[in-house]
Formats: sequence, structure tokens, C-alpha cells
Amino acid sequence: MQSADFSITAKNVILKVFDSAINALDEEWKRESENYDKAIADAYRVDESEGSYLSQERDWEGDLYRQRKQGVGALSLDWLMCSLQGALHSAKKYLDSTHPAKGPYYRKRGWLGEVTDEYQQRFAIDFTKGPVSFERIQELVLARNAGIHRDDGNLDAYITTIDKPKFVDGEDRFFVTKDALVSSIQDCEQFLKWVVSEIEILGPSRKRSK
Repeated sequence: MQSADFSITAKNVILKVFDSAINALDEEWKRESENYDKAIADAYRVDESEGSYLSQERDWEGDLYRQRKQGVGALSLDWLMCSLQGALHSAKKYLDSTHPAKGPYYRKRGWLGEVTDEYQQRFAIDFTKGPVSFERIQELVLARNAGIHRDDGNLDAYITTIDKPKFVDGEDRFFVTKDALVSSIQDCEQFLKWVVSEIEILGPSRKRSK
């Protein structure tokens, strides 16, 4: 159920909201950009300084447009990360009767570090042994932090920790494209499906059947 619910949320909600918001921003900027192009051309014919001012204003608006798209990307990664976090916490409850928590497992490495330790210590499920490189899961968390907390050094931590980060542009600025978001969703789906299958092997029903 956790795996199916995650996939539904990721593809039918998060991705669709991302698409809708990005398309709306793109359409708005296209209209504004066309208006600026005409206004700038007209202004240069009359006064060079006025044309230069409008060109600068267009650049400011272009930067604002990019920041808005950054915000949409950051919220999408936050939503995706929280969905994965919730699914992992829900899945482990299936083993509460057979593998009771003894904790604490927290090592001050954030929620992913904590849940990684717990799955390893309680269930002997090693996240680094899954079908998806665990770095891809770590990347989602680090990129989400870089997008949500932009002024705390999180971007530097992200691009220096992850090899070939996919949530940045050509200038190493945080940015989420649809292709990168879809890729991360697919990684999380495959990872979570594997985690659930490992939990099912250890589940109460399997123990009773032996």
C-alpha cells in the first residue's frame, strides 16, 4: 500500500501540480517578454537611455520569473521527499510486533540518516544494497534542502556531495526541470518498492507460514 500510494501521489499529484505551475509561469513570461521586446524596440527609437532602462527592467523580471520557477521546483521536491519519508515510516510499522523498536537510532544526520540506521539495525535492511544507488535518494534530500533553505550553505553541500547533481543549471544554481523530477520520482518508486518487498519477507504472515 505504501508503495502504491507513493506512486499515485508522485505521478498524479506532485508531477501534475509541477507541470501546471511551470506551464502557467512560462505562458505568463512569454506574454511579458513579447511586450518588453516591443516596448524596448520602440523606446530605443526615441531615447537610448529609456531603451536601456527597459532592457534592465526586463532582465529583473526575467530573474523574478526564474526565482518563481525555483520556488515551484523546491516545493515539488519538498512534497516528494515528505511523501517518501512518510512511506518509509509507515512501512516499518508492519514489523512492530516481530521486530519491536529498541532505539534510539538517531545519529544527528537528519531524518534519512535516522531511518537508514533504524532499518539497518532493526531489520538488517541495508539501503545501500537496493536496486537504486542510494546516492539518488540522498540527492533528493540534499536538493530539497538546497531549494527550501537557500541561505544556509545547503546548495554548496548538495553540489559537493553528489556526483553530477541533476537539480542545478549550467551555473550550479538550484533548478528543477521536469526530466530531473521524473527521474527522481522513478528512483524513489523503485527504491520504495524494494524496501517494501524486503519488509514483506520479514513480515508476521511469512513467519507463520514457515
